[in-house]
Amino acid sequence: MTKCALLLALFWQPALMAESITIGTGGEKGIYHQITKEFCHLAHDVDPQLACKLQATSGSIENLQLLKNGEVSYAMVQSDWLYQAHQGTGPFTGQQQPELRALFASHAEPFTIVIRADGDITSLEQLKLAPIDMGLKGSGTRQTALALFKILGAKEPDLDLKSMANLPDALCSKQIDAFALVMGHPNRIVLDTAKRCAISFLPIEGAVRDELLKGVKYYQRSQVPARIYPGNLKATPTFAIAATLVTNAATPDEAVYRLTKAMLTQQTKFNEQTYGYANMFHRARNKTGPVLSIEQHPGAAKYFEELKAAGKL
Repeated sequence: MTKCALLLALFWQPALMAESITIGTGGEKGIYHQITKEFCHLAHDVDPQLACKLQATSGSIENLQLLKNGEVSYAMVQSDWLYQAHQGTGPFTGQQQPELRALFASHAEPFTIVIRADGDITSLEQLKLAPIDMGLKGSGTRQTALALFKILGAKEPDLDLKSMANLPDALCSKQIDAFALVMGHPNRIVLDTAKRCAISFLPIEGAVRDELLKGVKYYQRSQVPARIYPGNLKATPTFAIAATLVTNAATPDEAVYRLTKAMLTQQTKFNEQTYGYANMFHRARNKTGPVLSIEQHPGAAKYFEELKAAGKL
């Protein structure tokens, strides 16, 4: 070996190979896109050879299809849609995706029912007879609302469901008595509504919430946080789905481990930069375990096992 070659061998340190990945998110102004962008920014700081390409989409349903077609490597997906796609149930009957695997959950998206503070609606039972907007037919919000109304003994044809183009205007002008969204907080639509008229939130708790969550992996107890919207000084109990970063089982373990570790290593810094997202899972232990509605990818599981062994989980 030449002297030059020997010196190179002594000082050379193996480095991670450059890798570029594509992640399906949601609309460019939506929380899925913004949170994933921040995760990718922090991942690149930790691992400069790792580069994310964000693909704006219409949300969970499109993301699941993109994963199935191999058009993206990773995607953000709601836990309820994720579970049903994995199991081949509900709207995914006959279209099962058993290859789906979770990396971690990023934040909760509470099912939020917005009502006028001076309106007549004070209970869930009253919604069965009122004009309400529970999302577009076939949407995630509509499906979640129907699951709730099933507990209340009402089916879709029994309800006075509207599809309003402008939710703030529709609620404040009394065209509807309530609207619901599955969302992280703060939410622009709710903020816009609060600027037009005084609002409050309808609680979902007690026996109704217990029955809704019984035997279901993709819902969690949650709340609409206090002091985010004018006049709402107390948190409102409800339930939530978990936004989850997902890939397929065929994605190599080392690639998933690398991405998971890079995204989560600077968690404290992430918290500082995203203080406005009130429903973020800031602690590592809240990102894994029961909150995941499907099996975790072995590469991601390895990272969380390391945290546990180090006493950090």
